[in-house]
Amino acid sequence: MGCGMGMIKYLLFIFNFIFVLCGLAILVVGVLVRIGGQKYAEEMKEITGDLVFPSITLIVIGSIIFVIAFFGCCGAIRESHCMIVTFASLLLTILIIQVAVAIYTFVALKNADEIKFKNEYAFKIFNNYRDKPQKEFVDLIQKELECCGIESSADFNKVLNMTIPGSCCGKDVNDANAICSQHEAYDKGCVDALIDLFKNACAILGGIALVIAAIELIGIIFALCLANSIKNAERRGYSV
Repeated sequence: MGCGMGMIKYLLFIFNFIFVLCGLAILVVGVLVRIGGQKYAEEMKEITGDLVFPSITLIVIGSIIFVIAFFGCCGAIRESHCMIVTFASLLLTILIIQVAVAIYTFVALKNADEIKFKNEYAFKIFNNYRDKPQKEFVDLIQKELECCGIESSADFNKVLNMTIPGSCCGKDVNDANAICSQHEAYDKGCVDALIDLFKNACAILGGIALVIAAIELIGIIFALCLANSIKNAERRGYSV
């Protein structure tokens, strides 16, 4: 085996060994959450909700990472053609699933229009502003995103027939008497602010997904190169 293939071999081993530990850690956390959730089911449900789905998700993700990385790690250090090809195949499967999910998400986001955001925010949240949970949520959005109302601060008067709350101009949301004048209130409506936040979050997630996909693609190429080198060495009749 040449110097280049030797370097690829140890790079694959090191990275996959790290992922083996990460997968094992996620798996252990998932199991502990599952056990804790069963032992203190009623008490925890009141605080955190049902922990079954998150714990199972962690167990599944941890198991997948562990199995794939195990094949890559052992295949690289033992120079096993079969294990390395299995590792590359599993990684390719994950990559294809990621691409399919990314395409589906892109199509779904493209079809998610402003009207849907507006209806959800206006009818289910903003119109119930006088209820405490909705009020706290709206105040949080308005203060953090520096927005006001549905489309503008005028919505408080037009829709709710009330003065503009302090959260529309950065005042203390816990002060029930804090109000904003029309010229103090933020100009931007919260529907537009939420859409911008959603698009930015999706762009960040998309960037992270691309980086992960690129790393996976490099891993697949390295694995196939190493597998090919091992196969060629076996054909020449000596161990590499």
